[in-house]
Amino acid sequence: MPRKKVVLRVNGRQHELTLDANVSLLYALRDLGYTDVKNGCEIGECGACAVLLNGKAVNSCMVLAWQADGAEIVTNAGLGTLDKPHPIQEAFADAGAVQCGYCTPGMIISTKALLDRNPDPSEAEIREALSGNLCRCTGYGQIIEAVHLAAARLRDGQPAVVAVAPPTALLKGERVATPGASLTGERAAESLRSPDGPGTVATPRASLTGEAAPKDQLLRRGGDRR
Repeated sequence: MPRKKVVLRVNGRQHELTLDANVSLLYALRDLGYTDVKNGCEIGECGACAVLLNGKAVNSCMVLAWQADGAEIVTNAGLGTLDKPHPIQEAFADAGAVQCGYCTPGMIISTKALLDRNPDPSEAEIREALSGNLCRCTGYGQIIEAVHLAAARLRDGQPAVVAVAPPTALLKGERVATPGASLTGERAAESLRSPDGPGTVATPRASLTGEAAPKDQLLRRGGDRR
């Protein structure tokens, strides 16, 4: 099989490679050490391997490495660091949208692509943008909230408040009024609004227990399986 010389520009770094023509961008990236790009299904269904290719979210398992020759590639690890996470990464941690962490890098990449083109998406628009990213842990509620939270922080340039309920509220099923700004800045996600009226929201599980997902999960959690 013919081999091709390619230049992959990843997270600001340039890599010159000679690869078989059938090597996917997913395998090329992981061989270069970008293991935050997860190998899930290899058929473009799960979104775990999503990266930004010239600003567009793509499943790297469905792109040949030579097709990305000279393009700007950004992975989840290229958005922020453990010491200085990107607002989207921080929002996922604060909203409790991270559990096993395997789908998280792809979710964050899809969220970045969405918010770059639409700074104030509706819930329907968020669900559509993330429809190609599968999660087996969270039930998606916290993920939708995290996107709203990230959008508000990016628009306002300041942190939005995540409401914390006393532990007894979890047992009683009570809803909590958000102090000051809501979970998404000036408004709560429509999916979280209380039937009791505006100003109250169903607080996410992590907030109710006073816990937040460790931020290092955003860049490190998930297996290294191929």
